[in-house]
Amino acid sequence: MAIFHCSIKLIGRKDGRDAVASAAYRAGERLYDEEYQESYDYTRKQGVVMSEIVLPENAPDRLKNREVLWNEVQKIESQKNAQFAREIEVAFPIEMTREEQISCVHEYVQTNFVSKGMIVDLAIHDKGNGNPHVHIMLPLRGFDEDKNWMQKKKTVFANDRDEKGRAIFNPEKPSYDPKNKESTKQYRIPVLDENGEQKVRARKGKGKELLWERITISMNDWSNLDQAEVWRASWAECCNKYLDEEHKIDHRSYARQGIEKIPTIHEGPYARKMEKEGHLSDRCNENRKIKKANSRLEKIKELVQTVMKKAGDLYERYRRISRNYESVGRQRGDHLNNGNTRSYHRRIGAGIKRDKGELSRIQESKSFTSFTDRVIAATEQDIARAARGIVQVREWLEKGKEHRHVRRR
Repeated sequence: MAIFHCSIKLIGRKDGRDAVASAAYRAGERLYDEEYQESYDYTRKQGVVMSEIVLPENAPDRLKNREVLWNEVQKIESQKNAQFAREIEVAFPIEMTREEQISCVHEYVQTNFVSKGMIVDLAIHDKGNGNPHVHIMLPLRGFDEDKNWMQKKKTVFANDRDEKGRAIFNPEKPSYDPKNKESTKQYRIPVLDENGEQKVRARKGKGKELLWERITISMNDWSNLDQAEVWRASWAECCNKYLDEEHKIDHRSYARQGIEKIPTIHEGPYARKMEKEGHLSDRCNENRKIKKANSRLEKIKELVQTVMKKAGDLYERYRRISRNYESVGRQRGDHLNNGNTRSYHRRIGAGIKRDKGELSRIQESKSFTSFTDRVIAATEQDIARAARGIVQVREWLEKGKEHRHVRRR
């Protein structure tokens, strides 16, 4: 399986980030920032394979110019804590050719973003170090039919209540239109006081005014939390069209896939550069520990399966011989049929059953996906306990052989 990587983050003024500078860096271009009256020159940046701006249907052609686009975004997002763009960074499986990478990312952005009304500014990076990836910057506003920037949010009159009685806006129901008050006034929800009466307020020079519930809603669903899952799954789907069965990627975690393995962390170019220069990177070192633990856990898993099989085989053998002993004892009335022997048989049988149950529980639990020495040690203890049970059964079987041999004589 190839490696899946997809990170989603926001670029905003609150975090001290600059949309123009971010776009210049990713595209490897020189762009002038009108807000800060400063130029950002990244024309010497290496590894930029291609960059491109893709516009949706209602976007004006002037925004094909990267400098114009991001200066307009910074101008319209004027608040001091404003968010400029969403960035999605996805990695290409190294098994894909350059033509496949370009075709794949074009399909991905068209399906998930451009068709939804988003502008896409993408840049493919590849320094030849085994980490080809693409940066996708997305402004957070769409466009109306007149090719003007739309609002990100708007305030509307509530037209419904949820199961808890809270005012909501239900797009599937008729709503109040201020331009057509008489025909739609019945679709408003009143603001109620503690007595269940509609609240009123006094307005200077206008008398009393009835209060109605208002709701702030997003103009699009781009920021919904469930979109991240959709975008991640779609990237895996697009890439898998170019990969054979052995190298297909999956956006789900190991736990969701049912794979008993500890996931590695993203190292990044700086960590790899440190290692290449002979320095120790914490991220790379962490991945080495994880890989070592995965190898150890795989061996433990194989050992558990072996012990379980042996325990099962020996237990079945024990039950068969035990039934034969009891049958012989009932016929002859000898010492094999006394209560102590039957009790001994039951104790050994219960011990083996318990060990088998504990081994099954361990195998089905999350211990194989937990990166702690404590869990590994506990697993090894359970294996040792099962092994002791096997030794007990073997000793008992050998003892049974001696009894049978004496009896024949």
